[in-house]
Parts: sequence; structure tokens; C-alpha cells
Amino acid sequence: MSDIKKTRVYPPKQCRELPRSKDSYPFSAADHLAEPIDLSAYGFEEREFIIKGNANVYEWPIGQEYPTIRTPDSPYCTRLLIRRPANPETFNGIVVVEPMNYASKYDRSIPGWGHCYEYYLERGMAWIGVAIRDVALEAMKRFDPERYGELGYPNPLPPEERGEPAKSYGHTSKDSENGLIWDMLSQLGALLKSDSPENPMAGYPVKKIMATAATGGDLSCYVRAIHPLHCLEEEKPVYDGFLIYMTGAPGMINQVTPKLQETDPRCLYYSEVPFIHVLTTGDMVGGGFHPDWAYMQRRPDADEPGKKLHRYEIAGCGVRAGYDKKRCVCREDVEKSQTPWREDVHYEYEFPVRYILRAANEALISWMMDGIEPPHSPLLEFEGAYPETVFVRDEVGNTKGGIRTPYVDAPLYRYREEGGASRLPDETIQKLYKNKDAYLEKVILSTVRAVQNRFLLAEDSAKVILEAVHERFPEEVTE
Repeated sequence: MSDIKKTRVYPPKQCRELPRSKDSYPFSAADHLAEPIDLSAYGFEEREFIIKGNANVYEWPIGQEYPTIRTPDSPYCTRLLIRRPANPETFNGIVVVEPMNYASKYDRSIPGWGHCYEYYLERGMAWIGVAIRDVALEAMKRFDPERYGELGYPNPLPPEERGEPAKSYGHTSKDSENGLIWDMLSQLGALLKSDSPENPMAGYPVKKIMATAATGGDLSCYVRAIHPLHCLEEEKPVYDGFLIYMTGAPGMINQVTPKLQETDPRCLYYSEVPFIHVLTTGDMVGGGFHPDWAYMQRRPDADEPGKKLHRYEIAGCGVRAGYDKKRCVCREDVEKSQTPWREDVHYEYEFPVRYILRAANEALISWMMDGIEPPHSPLLEFEGAYPETVFVRDEVGNTKGGIRTPYVDAPLYRYREEGGASRLPDETIQKLYKNKDAYLEKVILSTVRAVQNRFLLAEDSAKVILEAVHERFPEEVTE
């Protein structure tokens, strides 16, 4: 990393708060979520800002180690949604920046607020959601044209020079250039670490800034291609840590360039700052909802100067979940934005990945703050060679290897790579466990191991065991 020519980045040109009123409030406001939350009950507040600046558009040809500038100094305007302790004295110093998921064509938080909001509230952290796609900005503009009318990532090229947008992550407009987000993210990091009066965290003692996302390779692209090129004063890093959830290969560098292919050597990247990449079973091979072949991006964990990464591979965990959906904007506001409402996810059961994400947050913060290396994840087990690689499965069909929890060590469900699970037949459960006490004994032993291995927080262990206690169990097998 030391041989890379770095460019110092500065805060965006403008950061301005958007006032809230009864008739004009933030899209995705905490009290307008699918399950509304009263932040004041936790000593938190919510504020909304827009940031404006100029950014470069990059190109990254195959075989080129790092991107180069294609179109310089182009304007953008996006919004920030901030949730933080109302009293700066209760702030723990950690800011989480989450580039928001846009697959639903409106902003959604997944690994950050979506799964870990309770963790942030309990620890007094600040969370910042930032809009990174034109489709999400357009939804906000339809929701409240006066409040959000100036938002946009406008395409700086003349209309006749604009190519067809790549389809890696769904529909986007020729009039937009989502490649402007890279410099924006760096400028945002610079703003949050600055002493500017426009810093939305002014008055809060910021210690570290981490970024987390599940956005189809966008944050992967930033970590691999852009963050190494940027710095603050004295070549200090813009961000202090990264936690990426799902997907493997870095995404689209600009509007018309597809994401990297799974066999591209640029996918085998590390970070100069602490970096944890959490992967589901649905990300690992081809096919399905996330045919991303993260299996092909396996490389050894590292904690060296300028080379840091720990990969978590979670046994049993699928791609989609309903838990985070409850933390996104409510149906009424989605429909007001003239965006189709994606029905709630209703699974018979879903893998509670939030517990592992909470532990991953804890591990990343310890790594950033104290240099304590995260645990090493066991690898999921496979057989066959690419592209015919398949999972090795246990007797009930769940994936073997990987991060182990009671959900796969003492299963009552068969988990799907796409998400959700089906309960095992009573006859199968009776073959696995003589009675409920035997089942609970396995749950407790697996829970203790997960806590010892730092893949589960001690504070969450009681929740996991209590859930098992309340599980329906077939009639006990008699001698």
C-alpha cells in the first residue's frame, strides 16, 4: 500500500441540515419505519442533511491495478440520515457510515441499522445512512419534491456520449452517473473527521469511523479500488474499518462498466485498515439470488501493516431475511414515493444473522480501537472444482463447516441459500434428539462454543437459549 500515490481528499463543498416539520419529514424517518421506533426513548435523536460536492468519475480497465480518472470534477448532491445519542456525552466515539441498499428502488439498511440497530442504541454509537443510487434519490424526490428536489448524481457526459448502463444491479438511468459515489464517500469521511462547522457530527468526540453495507459489491469496490488512493492529512486513512455483508466481487466502477468477474485477480483484495467480510451460504457459489461466487475470492486472513482482512462464512445463513425489512421505510411512504412496495418477507423461520453481525461489529471495533485481531472463521465445506463446486451437507441438508451456531449444530430447521427455512419433520427431530432436554443440552454447548470463539456475544447467548426453550418439540421418545 505504501507505494500507491495517494490523493488527499477534503470535505464536500456544502453540508446543510434539512429541517423537519409535521408535513415534511425524512424519507425512512425512524418513526415512519415498517416497525416505527421512538429514538427519544433510547436517548437518541435523528437529523437529516444534504451534502453537495464535486467528484471524479473513474474507469478501471481489465488488467489495471487501480482506477484512473475518466471525467473530473462533476457535481453531485445526496442526503445523509443520522441517528445518534442526543447527548454528546453518551456518544461512544464510533460512527457507522452505511451506503444504503437500493435493490427495492428505495433506500434500505441491511447489515447496519437493519440488523444491528439495537447494538448501536445499547452502545451509544452514531449511524449515518447515505444514498448512493439514482433510483433511491428519484424515489425520495417523488416522495417530497420540495425537500429533495436538488438530489442527484447527474451524468457529466454529453447525451450523445452516454453508453447503455450496465445491468449488474438493476435499472439505472443514462442521465445519472452512479460512479460519482466514490469520491463522495471519501469526502464524507473527511467531513466527519474535520473541524468544519458544517460537520454534522460537530460537538461529538468522533474516535473512529467504520463503513458497512450490503449493496451488491459497491463497498467492496470502494475498499479495493478507491480507499487505497485517498487519504487525509499526513496520509491518514479516510475510514478506520470496514464491515461488508454478502456478495464478493467488487461492483461497477461507473455507470456503464459491469462488476468484476469472479475469476478476476482484482477480487483477491485486502484493506489497509481492519476489514471483516461476512458471507452467507447464498453468496458462495453460482446460481440463485446472489450468484456471486464468493468461494472464488477466498484468501487467507491477514493482520499485517497495510494488509488486513477476516472473512466470516456462516453455516446455514441465507441471503434474504425479514428482520431488516422491518427497519426500513413503511409501506405508506414507499407508495407515496410511487415505488412498488415489495411485500414483507414471511418465512416459516429465518436464520438470525443479526447475532453474528453484532459480534462482527464488536470484533471490528476491538480491532480498530485496540488492535485485537478478530477470530478466524472456519470455512464452509465444498466438493468439486469450479464451476461445479457444491456444498457438503449434513444429514438434514444444512451446510457443513463455517461459523457454527446452535441453529446448525442442534437443528430443528433446514435452511435455504435464498433465505428462510423449513422445519424438519417430527420423525427426523425425534431421531436427532431423545427428548427436549437432550436438544437443549446441544443448544447450550454450541452456544458456549460460539461465545468462546467470539462469533456470538455473551449478552446474546441467553436470547439464543431462551428461543430454543420456547421451540415446539415433538413428543419425547420413550425407552
